[in-house]
Amino acid sequence: MARRPPNDGASWSARELKTLKALAKAGTPTSQVAKKLGRTAAAVQQKAMRCGISFRAAKRAGARRKK
Repeated sequence: MARRPPNDGASWSARELKTLKALAKAGTPTSQVAKKLGRTAAAVQQKAMRCGISFRAAKRAGARRKK
């Protein structure tokens, strides 16, 4: 069985939400955000979706800038 991250099942703190927003805006992949926050990638994606945080918007903006 896979080892669980340290924050598995814990409530999200205000600091974690702020970090999540900043990393999503910077275009950081969800897997890296999960490692930094000690959460699973699925938990990060779910929380972002519930809070209206988009990882896709950052990717699209980055793709436009490269051209």
